[in-house]
Amino acid sequence: MTSTLAPASVDAVVDVVVVAYRSADVIDRCLGAACRIHGVGQVIVVDHGDDESGAIATLAGATVLAHPDNPGFGAGQNRGFERGTSRYVLVLNPDAAPRAEGIAAGVRYLDAHPEVAIVQGVVRDSVTSEPDRSQGRELGVLHLLGRATGARRLARWSIARWVAARIGALRDHVERIPMSPTGVEALAATAWLARRDALANVGGFDEEYFLYGEDLDLCRRLRGAGWKIVALPHEWAMHDQGSSAASSFERELTWWRGTLRFAGLWWTTPQRFGALVVAFIRGAGLALQNPRAVRRIWRSTVGAALGARTR
Repeated sequence: MTSTLAPASVDAVVDVVVVAYRSADVIDRCLGAACRIHGVGQVIVVDHGDDESGAIATLAGATVLAHPDNPGFGAGQNRGFERGTSRYVLVLNPDAAPRAEGIAAGVRYLDAHPEVAIVQGVVRDSVTSEPDRSQGRELGVLHLLGRATGARRLARWSIARWVAARIGALRDHVERIPMSPTGVEALAATAWLARRDALANVGGFDEEYFLYGEDLDLCRRLRGAGWKIVALPHEWAMHDQGSSAASSFERELTWWRGTLRFAGLWWTTPQRFGALVVAFIRGAGLALQNPRAVRRIWRSTVGAALGARTR
């Protein structure tokens, strides 16, 4: 059943921007949760797909911008920012359902801390209810290696969690709920509450990214401009991870392309060399699983690592 958004509050402080791509199965839940946020202004859905997402959003009362050429998540968010006017923007995935009380706490925190650009609380997987790794250190070579080798599965073992908690670069993989507001290097762009002035200050998302890596890039540029990024302890959103991806294989290729672009733009020479080695390892593994897609796999892994250029 389609939710109906209430008219924008006269004291609106938060615009909601959702970039949808074949999100008809989840967008109603997303918009239904968004409509319960206190002080919500415009709800803007940028529709990049070819299903009924835009029609559902229109019936719900959202402003819908259709861009079926699908220029990417960051480009869509930038188009949505341009249409809003409220001082804060909720950068929301269509497969995420925000909690109104968490967003309200985020508004209060940003009101009290003008040096902070973005906050996000605890995002939980809608199937397992476990917290996502949505905040912490900026991604590094060890994170890439863990994904390439499947080492993340070791987190199911208590001894592995104990070890990871004592390694600074890996601690945020197991300690996913901050005890108090905590300054971090990066937040995954699942349900960011962002200060509009801060986004404008750095020019929004880099539209050369298609999907993945653009959130790391924006956090890096915000920090470089003197803004702070904070993880909050509040319950924030439920998330259906990867619901718009055509398959887990396609999602994996897209993740490596975007992430390795970030590595090429921002990492030091030794780090970029490490990324290339890990890209080769992951490319070889994927090629063994899907030999018919070898060319695409190498373009998305080794090719992406070699093709990225530093700023």
